[in-house]
Amino acid sequence: MAPWTSAPLALLALAAVAAPAVADTCVEPAVARATGGRPCGAVSASMGRAELWRAPGFTDLRVSLVRIGLYDNDAARLATSFELGSWEAIGDDDDGLQKPAELGDRMALHVLALRRQLDRDAWGAYVAADLLSHWFGGLRAVTPRLGARLGHMDGAALVVEARLAGAFAIGDYDRWSLTRDLDVGARAFASVSRRWRLEARGRYRDLTATDGYQLRDVTGAIGVGVEASPPGPRSLPRDDRWRVVTLFVGVAARRASEVTPGASGTLGAPPAIARETTRADAPWQVLLWLDLDTTIDSDRRVW
Repeated sequence: MAPWTSAPLALLALAAVAAPAVADTCVEPAVARATGGRPCGAVSASMGRAELWRAPGFTDLRVSLVRIGLYDNDAARLATSFELGSWEAIGDDDDGLQKPAELGDRMALHVLALRRQLDRDAWGAYVAADLLSHWFGGLRAVTPRLGARLGHMDGAALVVEARLAGAFAIGDYDRWSLTRDLDVGARAFASVSRRWRLEARGRYRDLTATDGYQLRDVTGAIGVGVEASPPGPRSLPRDDRWRVVTLFVGVAARRASEVTPGASGTLGAPPAIARETTRADAPWQVLLWLDLDTTIDSDRRVW
């Protein structure tokens, strides 16, 4: 696939998601609380989200800011979301993490994201794009993201999301790829009560920095998710559907492979070498996985 075809394909995908669909019509919020129907005008918002993967000698931090999603009142149950930006950096105990203003080779920065999604009770899907991205040293524009959900958000579900940073619409086309520079995450959960759920997560990542550094890692975790939903106004029944502030805490195992470039400009510098990030006798690394989202969902069934 030629790289310049990614933008038209992204537009076609957005049009497909935005196409009319047959679905249950939403009802007024008061009726929804009484009958269990889908309330009109649902809102999903977050002032910020932070994900941390931490182990001795390794730190990975991802932060996103200001996400607002507005649901349409038509039968198709579509939503449009905007995100101000997100930043992710990887580092060790010696070098630490690069700050967003540094625009270094060990960090990614995405500015302004637009997401269009279809959100049914039992399934959902979305297409999204980051308008401008700094991907581990290189600039690119209009990088797509995809997501799919199977199951109920207030029950049991499987969610898969992918950031295709290598399938950009504008950038250095020598680096364009559907199979490189990608980040795929999956989570499966089952609610055990209104505020608690058991959750398993996985992540596969492949990235290449402009200085030649390459990282490919896979991470899996099991843990618990909890929400801090406070009681709603006294006028609402006790089973109001608001969801506020979610937290995931999990124990994870990670395996990584790196390619580290030799020192540039030095006569006789060694070539890039492949090495495991963990010791040879311990190929899997145990780490902590935290995910805190200041989400405010007007209906706990929305995604």
